[in-house]
Amino acid sequence: MHLLCVGLNHRTAPVETREQLSIDESQLPVALANLRTRAQTSESVILSTCNRTEVYACCTSADGGRAISEWLGSYCNLASELYAPYLYFMHDHEVAAHLFRVASGIDSMVTGEDQILAQVKTAYAIARKAQSTGSVLNYLFHHAISVGKRVRTETAIGRGAFSVGSAAARLAESIFDDLGECTVMVIGAGKMAELTVSNLLSAGANSVLVVNRSRSRAAELAGKYGAQPLGFEDLEAFLPSADIVIASTGARKPIIEREVLRRAVSTRRGRPMFIIDIAVPRNVDPSAAHLDGIFLYNIDDLQTVVEKDKAARRAEIERAEAIINEEVQRFLKRYRAMDAVPIISAMRDKFEAIRQAEVSKLKRRVPDLTAEQLEAIEAMTRSLVSKICHDPTIRIKDYLASGEPPVGIDLLCELFGICLDAQNNQEEGNKF
Repeated sequence: MHLLCVGLNHRTAPVETREQLSIDESQLPVALANLRTRAQTSESVILSTCNRTEVYACCTSADGGRAISEWLGSYCNLASELYAPYLYFMHDHEVAAHLFRVASGIDSMVTGEDQILAQVKTAYAIARKAQSTGSVLNYLFHHAISVGKRVRTETAIGRGAFSVGSAAARLAESIFDDLGECTVMVIGAGKMAELTVSNLLSAGANSVLVVNRSRSRAAELAGKYGAQPLGFEDLEAFLPSADIVIASTGARKPIIEREVLRRAVSTRRGRPMFIIDIAVPRNVDPSAAHLDGIFLYNIDDLQTVVEKDKAARRAEIERAEAIINEEVQRFLKRYRAMDAVPIISAMRDKFEAIRQAEVSKLKRRVPDLTAEQLEAIEAMTRSLVSKICHDPTIRIKDYLASGEPPVGIDLLCELFGICLDAQNNQEEGNKF
């Protein structure tokens, strides 16, 4: 059994690549089924956010990482040379350490942000509902979610932390001396859009327009903050009045085309328009950056703003890392012990078969045994097998959990006269 993570994130890949490999939440069940068929994974979870796409999987083949990489390009219809250089491959303890850091918020662009823990929970819940997880990933993700909560409880990593949305608001502040004189248009009405609106108003913005495909959803968000709600059908008419546009929707294709922006900026009489596109895939046609009067930023351009906050949280990051290192060791002990399960099961099955054969012989030799006597014999012999297996069971688990077992799995099988093929190993492991 091989525990793997194959993926890319904001540190390894530009937004252009991340958006091409992003998988919409609604498509995850189909993607997981396709992955299981094409890459021969026995367990899998796909985590796809604006800053990362990662596949966590269990494979029987040591070459599983290559198969997952090829599947990712095939499923997203992207040539290998366009994404392969940005991928990272992790195995066993590296996977646990990475996922624990992700769930804790210290692998995020915005250190300590809490949205990622909810996204990890959602990705896991979808995979589990799709029957794509088993004993290994169930334990890994339960542990990761617990670690994420512990880090936020025992450190100040998330205290006062800002999100990508608030980083976008800070960038807007750096562009204009007084946001109170600007009209801000926020496109989208999700969590990130709401955080953006809240931070813009805190920074002094007075005029905020909220645009969403659902006008009722826009009205719901705008009503909380005294903003003006608009539908997508109003976008082009109101766009020229916006000094700052922040786009954050889940659309798979750009919703603001270059020509729409060209017409909008032409009516502004030389006044520039600043656009911050924090969506992945992007909501604004990237070629619009070449238009005169348009200053277009994407989520990767927020890095400068974010780095200042990360430096301020250095001490809390170190405390979080110490907790994660401790939890990785706890995970590894249990993970290594999983290899003991098929051995112990096979050993118990063999001894149980011997017990049943001997009881059958006794019944033939002494046919006059009463039902009470047979029940007593059954109970006594089952107890005997259980006691015989007790010490070997403990020793086998301890050997394999130590990381450097005094005896190997093959030798254990030879000592007990049992044989494990890959299929039986996996089937028994999934019962853990």
